[in-house]
Amino acid sequence: MLKTHTCIHVLAAALIALTGASTARAGNVPQHLRTKQLIDGVYSKDIDAATLFQQGLRRYNNGDYLQAVLDFRKALGIDPNMAMAHYLLGNILAQQGDRSGAINEYQSTISLNPSMAEAYYNLGLLLSEQGKSDAAVAQYQQALKTNPNLAAAYYNIGVIREAQGNINEAIASYSKATGINPSYSQAYYNLGRLLLKQEQTEPAIVAFRAAVNSNPDLVMAHYQLGLLLALQNNLPEAKEELSKAINLDPNLDKAQYNLGVILARQGDYRNAIPKFKEAITRDHQNVEAYRQLGVALTEIGRYDAAIDALQQAIQLIPDDAPTHYNLGVAYQRKGQLPQAIAQYKEAIVINPNLADAFYSLGIAMQKSNQPEDAGVFLLEAKNLFSQQGNQARADQIDKLMQQIKRATSSAQSNSK
Repeated sequence: MLKTHTCIHVLAAALIALTGASTARAGNVPQHLRTKQLIDGVYSKDIDAATLFQQGLRRYNNGDYLQAVLDFRKALGIDPNMAMAHYLLGNILAQQGDRSGAINEYQSTISLNPSMAEAYYNLGLLLSEQGKSDAAVAQYQQALKTNPNLAAAYYNIGVIREAQGNINEAIASYSKATGINPSYSQAYYNLGRLLLKQEQTEPAIVAFRAAVNSNPDLVMAHYQLGLLLALQNNLPEAKEELSKAINLDPNLDKAQYNLGVILARQGDYRNAIPKFKEAITRDHQNVEAYRQLGVALTEIGRYDAAIDALQQAIQLIPDDAPTHYNLGVAYQRKGQLPQAIAQYKEAIVINPNLADAFYSLGIAMQKSNQPEDAGVFLLEAKNLFSQQGNQARADQIDKLMQQIKRATSSAQSNSK
């Protein structure tokens, strides 16, 4: 039986990355330093300075930063060589948005205690926020000399190098961050993005898997992993990952769309249709969603709805050959051959290499009792499939043309 073939196009090629890579702030003083300060408290030989420092430290740990600033400043007025007081004062000023003041305090900390990695690290953060990227990297590197296990420093170097276009160094930095901290989900995610840019698909999948294992709520890691698995034709797992992304963020319209594509590729058109409709609801300009919706509706026999969806896609992009082709399929299955022929011809004009359009046009011509024209288009379809490396389809069309030729000859003989 003669049949047309409906094109279901593969996933959208565009992959979404997070809106910029974010830096990690050291924040409050590390627990081991905090404990030492509260128990030992020997940061000044001056009893008044030490007392004010301890008072400020307690207020700092309780979140009473305004009073802590006053205590630290009084303590430093008595003994300006208290590195930890400078450091904690720098933390508070940074949180209050006084970058210049915080930088001065961190620099004082480093001059008094060159082994405090956290001071180098937070200084690097502030310099990065000021756009002084190379100076920030220098501070992160100093922090790592003091504390080689400071994963966030490697991560932030990766963020800066990525922004500078130095992808290889960024990949190396993210890799070191994950090596130190196997639960560093954001580092794994950024690593996966960059590996994908370099077309290292398998390593990217490994990185995205590690990201979602470390943080199951990382929406975009589920999404990217789902896309890559789909491109590898691992549709069941791709479906699972995209479903997780949608559950975490129902507004992620591209995940809705691509899940619909996967369902369609699995032949589950009835469940694919709501996904395409949801994508269209969120983005009325989503021409791919209209096209895929039209194809899915065609496959379940809802031809009028399919034609409406495909015509909407054509209004958005008039010169899209696959959409005209799929509209032709819908018309042909509905039995409207003249409209189908017109759409196939339009598709061929736009893309003269669309073999499926030539094939379906030939079939439509044959059904319209135009065997000579049918033969011309089928021959062109056969040649195109052969040129495109699809010899099986070319051979199939060749057999079909021979059947048509025999049927035509038989009909002519019977009419004599």
